[in-house]
Amino acid sequence: MSETGMKPMPLKIYNAIVQDFNKMNTFSRKAENNLRKKYTDIPSATLGSIISLLIQKSMKQSYRKSPVLSSKYYELYEDLMRSKNKADVILKLSESQGISPALLVRSLLHNVYSDYTQAKKCIKDTSHIENKDLAYQVFLGIMNDNQYSHYADVVKQSIGLEYELRLERELRLMNITFSDENILRSRGYDKTPDFKLDVPIAVDGFIINWVESKAMFGNEENHSGYVKDQLSCYWNRFGPGLVIYWFGYLETIDSTPEVNHMFILRTQFPPRDSITQYKADL
Repeated sequence: MSETGMKPMPLKIYNAIVQDFNKMNTFSRKAENNLRKKYTDIPSATLGSIISLLIQKSMKQSYRKSPVLSSKYYELYEDLMRSKNKADVILKLSESQGISPALLVRSLLHNVYSDYTQAKKCIKDTSHIENKDLAYQVFLGIMNDNQYSHYADVVKQSIGLEYELRLERELRLMNITFSDENILRSRGYDKTPDFKLDVPIAVDGFIINWVESKAMFGNEENHSGYVKDQLSCYWNRFGPGLVIYWFGYLETIDSTPEVNHMFILRTQFPPRDSITQYKADL
């Protein structure tokens, strides 16, 4: 259980968010904002991360890359464009098909442009789309998607880097020396934590050899994936460590076998009074 930062989220609250999410009939920015209005007591970054994880899970189950589907979506798009009300065509279509606006846009453009590179170019810059009505609708679809647009990708990457830099600053302020991912890869490691401590520290008596930054909410599904693909590798190579879920994590994760064995969980870097630092052997 986290002793610093926010407390782990109770399963009851998390399940309530999931239930309300499942009632959403669209994956647009507006739908997300409506969900935020209900859960005002939950930090915006935490709720946003939970919504992102739920949308990704839903899209894995429902979205398929297929020329047949691309053709179908384009036919539906043309039917809507022939109607008198042409406003928010992409958003209406994404709602009726149960996929995010940006993924629908991607599928539409793959029907228009057989060349994948050209389609990708048009997604990033809609001025390359010859049909101005389509260009406008594609632009609206991309701007109304917080999860799968290229703008959203840039934001997520920036947030991840921001919290890595925050963690690096915390380590330096406490004079904790470390090797980062670039140094570790230069030494031949293929899977590396964000920071491998040169000299271990103890957090509330638990020995820490490495620290991993996760600028997201930790639920059972994504945490299990990280344990399998990343965290267990770090433990095998470097020993126990610390995982920081900056936007919180589900309380049930605390009871999984690896917690307090392979690593401990926190929602921020531990305070100085909980850390014991050791001197390097001379």
